[in-house]
Amino acid sequence: MTKHATQNLSPCESLPLSRRTFLREAGALGGTALLNSRAAGGPAAEPNGQDVLPRRTLGRTGVKVSVLGLGTAPCGQSHAVDTPTVTAIVRTALDAGINFIDTARIYGNAEEGIGKALAGRRDKIFLTTKVWADDAEGARKSLEKSLRTLRTDHVDLVYLHSMGNRKADRAWQADGALTYLLRQKETGKTRFVGISGHSRVETFVPVIETGRIDVVMCAMNFVDRHTYGFEQKVLPVARKQKMGIACMKVFGGIRGGFSKYGGPNPGSQLDPRYLRQAVRYALGLPGVATLVIGPHTVDQLQHNIRMAQDDRPLTKSEQNELDHLGRQLATQWGPRFGPVV
Repeated sequence: MTKHATQNLSPCESLPLSRRTFLREAGALGGTALLNSRAAGGPAAEPNGQDVLPRRTLGRTGVKVSVLGLGTAPCGQSHAVDTPTVTAIVRTALDAGINFIDTARIYGNAEEGIGKALAGRRDKIFLTTKVWADDAEGARKSLEKSLRTLRTDHVDLVYLHSMGNRKADRAWQADGALTYLLRQKETGKTRFVGISGHSRVETFVPVIETGRIDVVMCAMNFVDRHTYGFEQKVLPVARKQKMGIACMKVFGGIRGGFSKYGGPNPGSQLDPRYLRQAVRYALGLPGVATLVIGPHTVDQLQHNIRMAQDDRPLTKSEQNELDHLGRQLATQWGPRFGPVV
């Protein structure tokens, strides 16, 4: 995957859309059921012990996770964020009731900062990491280095990342990455195995249909649903398997794409005026348990928390507005995360 969505709280260039255009009704939204899980019997939000952030059950894992997860790619890979600051961001997230922490070995100093923040709190956290590998040996090296850097003997979830760029047949071979990762559930190095990615949606479906994968995380927002369509093509299959579902790229990723993760803080692809609607859209997707959003700063994290607390379903009018805006922006943005098929 890699890099998680981030946001910019300062003003950025306005989209070439007037407020009148944004508010224009666009007729019935074909994906209404996708946009409002609460009306369609989706997972109900449950308050955590601190009553700070709602929690939802992560599919058949049975684990209750905060509706906002902390993504660490932006802060971990930014040249302007040192390890102590990453640790401070993680601690702030934990204090606010976030219990879902997402990272990866290639996210700069993210795993190091997380490892320092988890001292004395490891059992309270649902910790995830990722491997970029096709074979078992590559997956082993990556996972073992992550465990050392995170200062833990296990993670709760490990993803085979960038699934859209992999050959599933290779991953399932005796010396394949998925075969290796599933064995680690027996060794205790991970509790669950997932797949994640941004593009080539069709690659995900046969892997999910094996019934052997516990969690899927993919790029979903009200714009890219018109380009990649994870919502239409992957979510129904994942729900049928009772999988846990995490949503990333809620704000469309960072402005300028993956190459800009070095910072200092490029801002989100999506205009800041629409961030709150983006959060409500993603939380309304049927089956989604958590939104993995990556901040550069503590202030951004706190803003994300406030938006996640506003867990209100989109109205029919708002759904129509976002559908109209999303179609326009999808044409402008194009397939930034990789091939569609």
